[in-house]
Amino acid sequence: MTAEAVSGVVRRTRSYFLAGTMQGARTGAHLTDQSYRELLTGTLRARRPEAVIHDPGVLMAEWLAAHPADVRAAHAALADRPVLRHADLAPELRELTDLFHRLTRLAADSDVCVAWLPGHEPSMGTAAEMLSAHRAGRTVVSITDMRQNLAVLSCSTVILPDLDAFTDWLDTGGDLL
Repeated sequence: MTAEAVSGVVRRTRSYFLAGTMQGARTGAHLTDQSYRELLTGTLRARRPEAVIHDPGVLMAEWLAAHPADVRAAHAALADRPVLRHADLAPELRELTDLFHRLTRLAADSDVCVAWLPGHEPSMGTAAEMLSAHRAGRTVVSITDMRQNLAVLSCSTVILPDLDAFTDWLDTGGDLL
């Protein structure tokens, strides 16, 4: 990590992992609205211009763009298979699951894991990223109404209700403690 003087205070560059619902309870390639990623990135860039931001949405899109459409076809075909064994998955699906594990490790390696979980829709991927970051001793800030969800409650350093509260949290240096 590098250090930089900000208002007379030496602050090291921090990394932020943007966890959040992608597929949620949807099947196949149906994703939730991903515009929150731009909102979080913009908020972080405005307040922490030196920040390193890891966005799994961007990383997944880059990975999928480099692979043929047969990844989506192989993924869609899983719905018709009653029993799945990881060892029997198509090679591109094993690569996809490897990417999931790389992302959870990246969450653990980042200084702050920002988990966007609007409404009351849980996300298994986000929970895995949060748990990974929590176990690594990282700051996990959850932006959600799910205050009574045990995974959110157990893995979060702080739970905030919305983007405005996240902005206030950044402005007061909550991510720097």
